Amino acid sequence: MIEAQHKWWAEKIFRPYIDSQFKKNFNSFSLINEPPAADPAKSVLFTPNHFSWWDGFLIHKIQREFYPDRTFYILMLEEQLKIYYFFKYLGAYSIKLNNPKGIVETFEYTRKILKEKKTFAAIYPQGAIEPFDKEPLTIKKGLEKFTQGCEKQTQLIPIAFKFQFYEGKKPDIYVRFGEVFEIPHDKKGLDDYYQYFLDNIRSAGEEATQMTSAGRIF
Repeated sequence: MIEAQHKWWAEKIFRPYIDSQFKKNFNSFSLINEPPAADPAKSVLFTPNHFSWWDGFLIHKIQREFYPDRTFYILMLEEQLKIYYFFKYLGAYSIKLNNPKGIVETFEYTRKILKEKKTFAAIYPQGAIEPFDKEPLTIKKGLEKFTQGCEKQTQLIPIAFKFQFYEGKKPDIYVRFGEVFEIPHDKKGLDDYYQYFLDNIRSAGEEATQMTSAGRIF
């Protein structure tokens, strides 16, 4: 697997570039609700929906804006990270789905970074890009493999993004935060979390249509 290799100069180069791309391609970036306060003594694992090429940039923006004291990590497919290798300097690490040994290495690496209280990690439960309004959305269960042994050190937060078109040619970005969860200990707890993850996506879609906003990032 490919591990993250954070470099200060990569952030310095990337931030102004991606911020300019956001403003070039989107009309605004609005909050549907307020970001939750994470326990500073625990790491945080965000589980975003996966519906566009922009998704990794969106969750990275959330970390920069609201959790700047945390260290960013995001899980990517290894074949994609080999193409966009620069992202490893921003916190991307890989999983190789056709390599059982590599999958175990990714599980172990994720557990290691989640035991660091400053970690902000992002993993996509859908596993691949799907249309926002697809029914039903795919859930590739297995979150417990990444979080095993981290139950006391890590918090889970579902998060949903939505692109909404109004009268202009550029869409608006909306983000909806879910509640903070402790790591589930059993199958029922995991199933309840996955259902909440899906419900949060549906709520984001409905509230973006209604132009619900608790503030703007830009």
